[in-house]
Amino acid sequence: MNQAIIFSDNEQYNTISQQVEFQAQNKGVLISCVISLSHLQQLNEQAEITSEQRINIETTALTLFDNARFDIEDLAEEMINQQTFGEDGKIYLHNT
Repeated sequence: MNQAIIFSDNEQYNTISQQVEFQAQNKGVLISCVISLSHLQQLNEQAEITSEQRINIETTALTLFDNARFDIEDLAEEMINQQTFGEDGKIYLHNT
């Protein structure tokens, strides 16, 4: 693990964009990272979200994030190292 990049445990679900937003710190610089709900489903090998899960979508999204946290952090770390930033300075993890 690269000690220069530290991930915080303050992830939040954005209901409007249907994305989980989290932060990383690299050499003292705070970096916002974003992963979509659909990518979280893909990483968790979950094809669809049930109607029951949709009722409490924030909890569902954060649970999916937590279940795949290490994979997400590895992907974000790779993108940070490659300096694959969006125009707004954020790292966006997309489906492949």
